Amino acid sequence: MEQKEEHRSLRERVGLSIESADPATLVATLVEIEEAEVDHVWVGGPPWNPDLLTTLAAAAMRTTHLTLGTAIVQIFARHPVLLSQQVLSLNAIAPGRLRLGIGTSSPEFAKRVYGVDMESPLSYLREYVQVLRPLLQQGEVHHQGRFFTVDASRQESAQVPLLISALGLVAFRLAGEIADGALSAMCPIPYLLNEALPALQAGAATAGRPSPPVVAHVPVAFTKDRAAALQVGRQAMSIYPTRSVYRKMFFAAGFSQQEVDTVLDSFVESLLVFGDESKIRDRLLELLGAGIDELTPGLVPVSDAAQERIRLARLIGQL
Repeated sequence: MEQKEEHRSLRERVGLSIESADPATLVATLVEIEEAEVDHVWVGGPPWNPDLLTTLAAAAMRTTHLTLGTAIVQIFARHPVLLSQQVLSLNAIAPGRLRLGIGTSSPEFAKRVYGVDMESPLSYLREYVQVLRPLLQQGEVHHQGRFFTVDASRQESAQVPLLISALGLVAFRLAGEIADGALSAMCPIPYLLNEALPALQAGAATAGRPSPPVVAHVPVAFTKDRAAALQVGRQAMSIYPTRSVYRKMFFAAGFSQQEVDTVLDSFVESLLVFGDESKIRDRLLELLGAGIDELTPGLVPVSDAAQERIRLARLIGQL
C-alpha cells in the first residue's frame, strides 16, 4: 500500500457519519459538530429523504470550515449535468469544503420510482462518472454512450473530490480506476484490508493512476456492557442482511449464512466498536495503524442519541 497518509493528521483521517431526515435538525447538528472541532462529516440517508445537497448548502452558510461529504447522492435521482450544477453552486458558497460521494443505491427503487433502468448498475455508474467528472473539473463534456448523450460546457469548474460507494470487489476495482476514493458501508475491516484494498489498487494500476483512499464506516456504541452493545448493534444491523448487495459482501467477507441471517453475536461484534471514550479511541487508532486510509464512525445510539452523538464528535475532534 502506498504511504500517502504521512502528511495527514489523525483528525483529517477520521470523520463523522451522520444521518437525519429533518433538514433543520441536520443543519443544527452540523453546527454542533463543527464546534466540536471535527474535520469532516459524511452525511447519508435513503433516497426518499429530503434533498441532501440543498441541506448541506444551508449548513455551509452556518459553518465556516467543516468539510461536508455526501454518502451518498443516489445517481438515479438526477442527471449528471444537473448534479454538476448543484455541486458547483455549493462549492461557490463553500469553496473546497465539499466531498461528493455518489452511488447506485437500489436499482429496484430507481426503476420503480424514477423509471431509470440500472440493469447494469456499475456500468451505469462508470458512465455517469465519465460525464460528471470532466463537467465538474474541466467545465466541459462531450459524451455519447449507452446511458447518456451530453454536450455541455460552462464557465465554472471545481476540483471537487468524487468518491463512489463500494461493497463488492468489482466496485472497489472501479473506484480505483475512476474515482477519488471508495465509500464503504458495514464492511468488516479484515475484508477491507485483505480483499477490497487490493482490488482498489489493482483498478488504479490498470488506469495508471495513484491508488485513492478507502473510507471505512465503523459503527460505534457508547457502552461498556457487552450485552447492551450486542442488543443495540443487532437492532441497527438487522436491515442489512435483507439486502442482496450486503448479503453478497458479508458472504465474501467470510460470514456464514447463519451468522448473517440471524445476526449472531459474532456477526455484530465483528462490526461494532463499543466501550467508553478511551476504548473507542484506542480501537480507531488501531484501525488506522492497520492500514485503513480513513474512518467514518457512525453512532449506534444506546440511550440518548443526541448526547452520544456529541460525545462521539468531541472524541473525534480531540484526535
